[in-house]
Amino acid sequence: MRRVKQLPSRRKRALRRVLIAAAAVFLVNRIFLIGLLFPIQAIRHNEERLGTGRTAVVCRDWDPGFRWDYLSYLTESETVTMLSGARLGSYGWTDAFGVAVDCTEEAPLYGGWRNMSWTDGPSRFCVFGRVGDPDIVRLEIQLRYLDWKLESRTALTWNSEREDWMEKDGRYYFLFQTHPPFNWADFHPGLNPLAVGLDEAGNEVVRIELTQGASCHFS
Repeated sequence: MRRVKQLPSRRKRALRRVLIAAAAVFLVNRIFLIGLLFPIQAIRHNEERLGTGRTAVVCRDWDPGFRWDYLSYLTESETVTMLSGARLGSYGWTDAFGVAVDCTEEAPLYGGWRNMSWTDGPSRFCVFGRVGDPDIVRLEIQLRYLDWKLESRTALTWNSEREDWMEKDGRYYFLFQTHPPFNWADFHPGLNPLAVGLDEAGNEVVRIELTQGASCHFS
């Protein structure tokens, strides 16, 4: 009968400790959503929270002038476009929440917005989305608000051409980000982003209000 070679007791104990540590890390990741080793793991948690299913990365952005410990991710699937973030803390990467825009119904343009602010740092306003109509070659994003007379005003405007957008799997995506030269709290009940899609002749193809968005404040 062939004898089974056994591992020395020290190696067994070391292997057992590694397995216990790995299991502990896994449980902490899944239950408390902390201790993540990679930022993309935080994005996966955000997908679960928003119920988007698995998405693919369109772009990843790091702006040390905003936060050195924060990464923005623009991700997509056939049915959703999502902007979310990952934050590096004492316990590893954590989910910094996000916004998902439903793209299940056919439309010429999809978009959303996200406003982020820190107690001890600058704020950041983002507009993102997907261009669904091939006739759209230029975008104009307006941040509108109502003044004290309830008249519509424009606080900020972005313009971009198709060559400025990002392409993935035959679809075009855009992401505008800025450190607002104003205090978000001064605009009550808030800013209302508007997106206008134009064709090559400068004719308006579509005009939509970006109603899907969220504001986040981190301490």
